[in-house]
Amino acid sequence: MSDLQRRAPVPAPRRADGAAEVTRGLVVVAVDGSEASVRAMVWALQHAASLGLRVEALTAWPLHGPVFLKEVTGHFSEPRWRAREAQAEAVSRALAAVDDAPSYDLRVVNAEVVDALTRAATTAVLVVAGSDRADQGSGPVRLTDRLRRALGDLLVVVGPHGPAGAGEAAGTAEPRDAAGTEPARGQLSEPRGPR
Repeated sequence: MSDLQRRAPVPAPRRADGAAEVTRGLVVVAVDGSEASVRAMVWALQHAASLGLRVEALTAWPLHGPVFLKEVTGHFSEPRWRAREAQAEAVSRALAAVDDAPSYDLRVVNAEVVDALTRAATTAVLVVAGSDRADQGSGPVRLTDRLRRALGDLLVVVGPHGPAGAGEAAGTAEPRDAAGTEPARGQLSEPRGPR
């Protein structure tokens, strides 16, 4: 069976009940199908559930190679299809590891990953990425270094031994609300439940 014939089950996005329409914070997770991105998604789902936040799995495509200059709507794109497949498998694996997942959405964008996450960060209280590197030492410029420069304290990098970065992940700061301000402790509105 070819790769194009095999299809991972695509998890359906879970959203909060429309009757409880409360603006909640958003945690954006970079998902590329790697073990590191699955680990980041698991951490983000657990963290968001504990704070009553929503999660968005964001996959930038193509996974390898340059960004398309123009995507033709309605036409099949193998790179986009592969990105959706990688995202679906990674999110399914992460959901299997989390008992009570919060509301989540799936998004696939044609962009370079740093650009896509920087744009998504404008509405996020936290951006989460995975890394296979346990050390945070010096070396060649890595994707996580580029993300740290672009996102600053909004970024949490989940490595093999857990999260690093963002005061909120360490429990030292409250997450920002949708407007980008930091609410006083206890000022977050009630969490919305999944449908």
